[in-house]
Amino acid sequence: MDSNNAIVIVVLVIGALIAYAIFQWGRQLAVSRKTRAELTTNEEYRRLSEMAVTAQEHTELKLGEINMQLAQLRDQLDQVQKVLKDVE
Repeated sequence: MDSNNAIVIVVLVIGALIAYAIFQWGRQLAVSRKTRAELTTNEEYRRLSEMAVTAQEHTELKLGEINMQLAQLRDQLDQVQKVLKDVE
């Protein structure tokens, strides 16, 4: 009977070790997935930030072009006003 008890104890210990290993593996897998999700989120935020910076740079360029065109229109309007004053 002692050998049967020893076999049962060995089987229980091995079963407990396997259960613990599966538990640890599952926990590590969950941590790994969470970390991967956080990295993906951080990469998305970084990409959105870069897109926002690029969009702002394009907006600044367009605004500069519009300011130049507005200055040209003001010059032309001043010239037209001078011509009209001369005609009067």
